[in-house]
Amino acid sequence: MKLPQIKIGQAAELARIAFASNRFFAIYGKGGVGKTSIASNTIAPALGFDEVWKVNLSGSLPQDATGYLVPVMESREGFFIEPEEWPTAKRVGDKRVLLVLDEFPEWDASIQSLCRSLFDTEGGQPRIGVHKLGKNVKIMLTGNRRSDGARSAVPTAPLVSRCASYAVEPSLDEWLDWAASNGLATSPVFTFLKFQGGDQHGVDHFAPDVPQPWDGSPHPTPRQWEAACRALLDDSIDDRIAALVLEGLVGEAAGRAAFAFVKLVGDLMPKLNAIRNGVEEMPSDPASQQALTHAALRIAKRETAADPEAAVASGAVDWLVDRILLPARGEIRAYGFATALRCGLPLDQHPRRQAMQGI
Repeated sequence: MKLPQIKIGQAAELARIAFASNRFFAIYGKGGVGKTSIASNTIAPALGFDEVWKVNLSGSLPQDATGYLVPVMESREGFFIEPEEWPTAKRVGDKRVLLVLDEFPEWDASIQSLCRSLFDTEGGQPRIGVHKLGKNVKIMLTGNRRSDGARSAVPTAPLVSRCASYAVEPSLDEWLDWAASNGLATSPVFTFLKFQGGDQHGVDHFAPDVPQPWDGSPHPTPRQWEAACRALLDDSIDDRIAALVLEGLVGEAAGRAAFAFVKLVGDLMPKLNAIRNGVEEMPSDPASQQALTHAALRIAKRETAADPEAAVASGAVDWLVDRILLPARGEIRAYGFATALRCGLPLDQHPRRQAMQGI
């Protein structure tokens, strides 16, 4: 299944063009890359949809798609109940609705066949069974390919001919921006991904291809890394449990690599205290600088939580600036400055802000 590969940031514009061309927008990719999240977080806001409806009928019966027949004994006729899953005209009226048919290739063939009326519309208005959808409903499909470790069937030719189809490729930089905006920048796992998550010496720890043949082992995906970041925001987790958490979420290889960084952060805490007190200097090796910068930011955030602006103005964070950030390598210094801002520590108000930004 050969498809053009796109980044998440390209999805909204491509969806706009697909809908304007009277086509569905279909994206395929590895599990956990955020295909359904793209609908709510990227496409809907950019294209002005009022609502996002997600339908997943995997493992359902045909009646779940079209509604159950209710007989009317007096007239010896009947009517079909509108299934709650669908944005029918009665429910959404003229609202602009993005309808996501989630994991559509995995739906039973009998249910997919019932959805042909979504594709072959009458008067431009899609329907499911006898129920018409809202006239401003646009349809997006998501699915996994067999190469992604799924059992998905190959989409039929009639379906493909009605879609603009793409494979979404997760971007580490895009994901890091998203994670930072959602409060995950102080997790040691975030810092590990920032500096070691991409292709390091031929190894991609962030979102590598699914091993073939697929054996069901834990595998790193953006969704699993989010869980790992959240889990290790808790400082109280001991090393043994942290190692198990990481391997259980992202697999053995990525989990061990991430834990090695987490362990380094813990091991360097005595050295951080010595650097802060002026007894030692910032080491020169990048791995130690990354770990120390991460640990220092967490400490500074905790100590200044009551009034960050006053802490910067009073010089309470000068140790962080003078002994950690400024002696660090350029990319680590830039990471520390940006992360401090994301965490609510206004280093942009510090007298040496230009030096931290490399200006």
